[in-house]
Amino acid sequence: MKTKFVSVAAALLVFVLVLAGCGANNASNAGAAKDAQDAKTEQAAAQDATGDTTAELASWTEDSPTVKLVKEYVAKVTDESSPDFIPAEDRIVTIDWDGTLFAELDPIYFDWNMYVHRTLWDSTYTPTDEQVEVAQAIEEVEETRKFPDGLEAKHAKCLAEVFKGMSIDDFYKYVAEFGNTDAPKFTGLKRKDGYYKPMIELVNYFHDNGFECFVVSGTDRNVLRTLLPEYFPWMDNAHIKGSVSTVEASGQNGEDGLEYTWTSDDSLVEGGELVIKDVKANKPSIIATEIGKQPVVSLGNSSGDSSMANYTVNNNKYQSIALMLCCDDTERDWGELDKAEKMAKSCEENGWHAVSQKNEWKTIYGETAKIDKSWEYSSEKCNQAGPNARETEYAASSSSSDQELAQAA
Repeated sequence: MKTKFVSVAAALLVFVLVLAGCGANNASNAGAAKDAQDAKTEQAAAQDATGDTTAELASWTEDSPTVKLVKEYVAKVTDESSPDFIPAEDRIVTIDWDGTLFAELDPIYFDWNMYVHRTLWDSTYTPTDEQVEVAQAIEEVEETRKFPDGLEAKHAKCLAEVFKGMSIDDFYKYVAEFGNTDAPKFTGLKRKDGYYKPMIELVNYFHDNGFECFVVSGTDRNVLRTLLPEYFPWMDNAHIKGSVSTVEASGQNGEDGLEYTWTSDDSLVEGGELVIKDVKANKPSIIATEIGKQPVVSLGNSSGDSSMANYTVNNNKYQSIALMLCCDDTERDWGELDKAEKMAKSCEENGWHAVSQKNEWKTIYGETAKIDKSWEYSSEKCNQAGPNARETEYAASSSSSDQELAQAA
């Protein structure tokens, strides 16, 4: 009887332990499931914040000609058995920023609008007459969308000047602070978030399939270094090619770099002189000198990218493609149909591929951003929210004296 009692007790003990173990396993599994779900939720939130998505090209329509072209191209040139195979080290993609990755109607190029803010609205800076004149000319462009000849070069020169002497770190902070203000012409959008969601996916698609991607843009290089990492964390500074201004030692004071010796007290500051504006024929030059290989894919949107596109598709030992974005959506974005039609025609004439915002994109900026159709240009509205903004509208004209400008500041 004693033996039988012990056996029964042992069996009961095992049964209880099994139940406990099952309960523990169930609790553990439930906890693991909850952790996994929380991780997915956090990942989705992070992706939503940057406009990213885990689904390939999810923001493009199912019948998108561009998606079809790109997928067929990528499959062909990454297949070692294909006669069109391109070795990984030669799969170079060059990408414009303004108007290709990022909205250029905000209400104009990001660094152009930041220049206007710095010149006319930043209470810590006193501009020259020439700088004011260029800023006011840009404001006219913001209102009329008509670009006078020569303004691009003047802006590039003056943009370098108005930040002369500012430390590189402070310049990054200035750009970030300006970028964190509300985007004019839109609701639910910060300036820094004006990325085209479908184009983010397209660039990531190339990157994920073994292509080396470089941004080659007319926007100031240090502006790009501030704004790109949030959306492309895999893209380091070596893959960001923009317009270049001089950088010098804080104690250099304009002395030639061949004569000045860096000291322990020095730090890097903006030198105030333009080196090169990275547009038009300068794009192939920068690609050749800084990348050293001919691209096989070019992404652009305007005449400023035409040279890069032609450099890519002509006299190339590999099969290559150039995609040009056409700003043809006037409902979800501030499209310009005449400009879009002109670009589509250029694509036909040059062997590029035209990309339609209107017909190929399910969304542009994501679901929260909407264009503000009641928007009317106002310098005060566009610039007062920026860093060190003045409290009243800047009233100086291009004929104002330096003393008047100082008083206004």
